[in-house]
Amino acid sequence: MKNFLVLIADIEGSKKIQEEEREKLQQNLQDLLETLNEENKNLISPYTITLGDEFQAVFKKADGFFVDVLKILATMHPVSVRFSLGIGSIATPINKEQAIGMDGPAFHESREGIQQLKKNGFLFSFRIEGVDDPQLRIINNSMQLVSQEMRKWNKRRLLIFQMLKEGYNYKEIARELEISEVSFYKNKEAGALDIIDALSDNIAQIINEKLG
Repeated sequence: MKNFLVLIADIEGSKKIQEEEREKLQQNLQDLLETLNEENKNLISPYTITLGDEFQAVFKKADGFFVDVLKILATMHPVSVRFSLGIGSIATPINKEQAIGMDGPAFHESREGIQQLKKNGFLFSFRIEGVDDPQLRIINNSMQLVSQEMRKWNKRRLLIFQMLKEGYNYKEIARELEISEVSFYKNKEAGALDIIDALSDNIAQIINEKLG
């Protein structure tokens, strides 16, 4: 049976956010998800807000996923978002209009990942149907370290990393974000952006191999 990549994500501490601010955040998120649905060609079931603080989607490939993550984190900053990825089969027909009404091991893995993230405080979880091997554990351990690093980032660093992953050069990024080239390089080095960039690319490649 074909494997799919299921994302379930939720906003951390949303119940503690004041109602007016929560409504603004949810509207910003909705607007961004609509944009991502148009941009990401690997979505087969679009980003859909399923609860006030939770959203999900289904992908055929992981290409572009980390760019989406950075756009979401930058848009929601300083509020954090947890991302749980489940790889596996889907037992129901794919809903190409909304990411609702579907079920199967990929959703079960992603849901279990969200529950774990709520307990351990990290931002990312990767789970694969029927797999618990060293490679998967290395991915999760690596992204746990990245989670700790990213929690220290301000919005500017998130935007710098996002644009780097989109292929912009340092001059374009400095001009777009209205920062000096010195500031760009300080952010790049302090955040170990080159290392995290390579790591995310390698993880996306492994995910694609698991998807077949």
